[in-house]
Amino acid sequence: MSKDTKESRKAQYIEKRKTLIALSQTIRLAVKEGVYETVNEGLREMYEEENPEIEKFNTFNQWKEKDCTVKKGSKAFLFWGQPRKFEQVPEGSDEPAEFKYWPICYLFANTQVHNPNEATTQPQQNHNPEPIEQFEDSLL
Repeated sequence: MSKDTKESRKAQYIEKRKTLIALSQTIRLAVKEGVYETVNEGLREMYEEENPEIEKFNTFNQWKEKDCTVKKGSKAFLFWGQPRKFEQVPEGSDEPAEFKYWPICYLFANTQVHNPNEATTQPQQNHNPEPIEQFEDSLL
């Protein structure tokens, strides 16, 4: 991987983190008021309100284990991952302390995957043709 690509990915990660922090700050108030138990619960509800068809979130690998494939071009939903240990926190980070130890977790919704296990339901066509006599009578 080239140095430019590495820098570009790092910049994208930082931008996504800033977005997630901004979303989380408003949800944290709702957590303090007891509306949600966790920030991730608030994020999940927010994403589900934006798209009511969403029923489930999984990581790329979790979907893969279920024999599902993530649709090409799908953008992951941002959640907070498991907290890092103190030694894993990047040095020189200027983020607020309450977010410093939390990595981003990228999840995909059920609406973003192809699931070969779910049979596609086609509308049933009426395969009861009229008797030939009725057809012939209508021609006369």
